[in-house]
Amino acid sequence: MQTTKTPYELLVRWDQSGALQGAHVQYRYVIRDGADVIGETLGPAEPLALEAADGFPLGDLLSQVQIDALIAMAAAEAERDAALARVAELEALLDTSQAAAMAE
Repeated sequence: MQTTKTPYELLVRWDQSGALQGAHVQYRYVIRDGADVIGETLGPAEPLALEAADGFPLGDLLSQVQIDALIAMAAAEAERDAALARVAELEALLDTSQAAAMAE
C-alpha cells in the first residue's frame, strides 16, 4: 500500500487595498494498493509555507513577484510577532518595576 499527497486546492487572499494577505493549500491523500485506489481524503486547509511547500507547484500558479510578496509577508509577520513578544516582555518588566516602586 502507498499513500500519495498531491495539491488539491489553493486559496489566496488579498486585503481591501489589494495587498496580498495570505495563502492556504489543501492536499488530497490517495491510498493505493498497486493500481487500485482504496481510499481518498482531503486534508484540512493549511497555511502555505513557502519554504516547505512540499511538492506544491507554486511556480505554475503565481508569478515570481507574487511568490516574493508572499515570502516578504511571511518574514514581516515573523518580525511583527517577535516585536510584539518583546513589547509584552518589556511591559511585564515595567509593571513589575512600577509595582515595586509603589510598594516602597
